[in-house]
Amino acid sequence: MILSDLQYLMHQLGPATPEIATIVQESIDCWMLEFDEGVSLQIAWDERSNRVLMKCALGQPDETTCEALYASLLHANLQLTSIADVKLALSDSDDDVMLIGQYEIGEDSVDVLREKLSEFLNLAGKFSLWVAGTSTPESGSQTPPIASMQYAPA
Repeated sequence: MILSDLQYLMHQLGPATPEIATIVQESIDCWMLEFDEGVSLQIAWDERSNRVLMKCALGQPDETTCEALYASLLHANLQLTSIADVKLALSDSDDDVMLIGQYEIGEDSVDVLREKLSEFLNLAGKFSLWVAGTSTPESGSQTPPIASMQYAPA
């Protein structure tokens, strides 16, 4: 896949995905997707790796638990290396926890792109509950939800 292929798919994605409320092209190789549920997702083309980058803010941790959560982010990234092409990070502007993924979209199909979006948003949903401290029965748990992930890398 090359940038022009992704541009073509992005034009098809909105009409093919009713859950997407808005797609805004921020630059020639970057788009912001807004979903009906208020979730925002950025899709960009990484020319160096010829892969699609996806970024999503997961929220900010509570001040009383943020240090433990930040330590867990590092541990989670080590575990994610063998599970998925995603990493957790902090945004540089407002300390939101971010989920960042890199995907190879091998064929020029809007269905393949929608599948990758769905996988990424599924992971983002699980991690956002973890950041909010609601992913386990005990409130404020700092255990990443990696063990419960059902993810099959492409």
